[in-house]
Amino acid sequence: MSMLISVRTRQGIAILFFLLIMFLGNNFISGRLTGLWGIYVLPAVFWSLLALVVWFRLGLIRSKMKARHRKMFYWAGFICGMATVLAVFAVGLLEGMGRSPYDHSFSGIVINLFYLGSMLVGMEISRAWLMNSLFAKRQVVGIVFTGIIYSLFGFSLRRLAMFETSLDMAKFVGSTFIPVISENILASYLVSLAGPLPAIIYRGVLAAFHWFSPILPDLNWITQAMVSTFVPAFCMVLVYQLHKAEVLRVRKRDSESPVGWIVASVISVLIVWFAVGVFSIFPTAIVTGSMSPAIEQGDIAIIKRITPGEVKIDDILLFQLERARIAHRVVDIKKDERGLPLFYTKGDANDRIDSDPVLAEQVVGKVIHVIPRAGWITIWWRISDHSWVDNVTGEGCKI
Repeated sequence: MSMLISVRTRQGIAILFFLLIMFLGNNFISGRLTGLWGIYVLPAVFWSLLALVVWFRLGLIRSKMKARHRKMFYWAGFICGMATVLAVFAVGLLEGMGRSPYDHSFSGIVINLFYLGSMLVGMEISRAWLMNSLFAKRQVVGIVFTGIIYSLFGFSLRRLAMFETSLDMAKFVGSTFIPVISENILASYLVSLAGPLPAIIYRGVLAAFHWFSPILPDLNWITQAMVSTFVPAFCMVLVYQLHKAEVLRVRKRDSESPVGWIVASVISVLIVWFAVGVFSIFPTAIVTGSMSPAIEQGDIAIIKRITPGEVKIDDILLFQLERARIAHRVVDIKKDERGLPLFYTKGDANDRIDSDPVLAEQVVGKVIHVIPRAGWITIWWRISDHSWVDNVTGEGCKI
């Protein structure tokens, strides 16, 4: 038995070493080989070679789960992938969509299929070997460990040298690191239960949407982080409950209902989406006192998105001015030579009307409610963040 453990340990070390070589190739060697060879061929060869080594030389350790249960988790992988795609697409309809940057010609699709297929198969077969041999008795450790290790293939370390501010780092974490590590932890969990195929199905659905859809959601980094955290967590709960109910045969009265988790997760995500402006009503912190006493510095203003045609005199209008947003009261409305409205605004605490009228395309929304002194934490954070620069002259309620 000790001999068997020793052999498996050596084999595991060999795979980890191979993964290290591939990681170095992904981050350094491929950077020197640009174009088709560096981006597609080299990684595909690496992953294909690893899959062959595991399958034919080491022997893929299969899940002991019954075939009918494995099929159930194949469907679970598909449902998790589709749930993620639908969630991202739905939020994209609210925030905006953009054209895909990938090549959708016949040759481009063939090359991408070859690259993605070899990567997914090689990655998930090697992940399954590690999970079901080295971490067979320590699944939680294995899920976290392999989730982190395989996440390193999702981005290049060269990007870390490009960060100039804390905001750049935060955007990278939200838009790249969190989505990649959430995806890989869920994939590791699926692999630990039913082998590589459910993880290949799950990640294949995500890759197919990302690489082959002609349009893609254009999400800001905060929303991307929220969606990429919530959906995999939601799927983890569902897969866990499925495993307990169908495989472990835990009695219903002894199993913890996922309803509370799901409701709490949904409410949390909705609150965050509201805070970042996904919906038509959103909050913003007021950092100056130009609208005093109606709105004081440090208050939170609740904004409702409206069209220029809905603006009326005496509304407190939130409008975009270069890199800042300003909330001032509408004192007059006229029309320009195109027949579009011009809004003349003034801060309640200011002595004169703002020098320039607000154009229709600058309108963001209007203030519908004020929460006193609730925005000081946001103000402190923005003042302490050197990346936030107020380049707007004059008085204004800026966010």
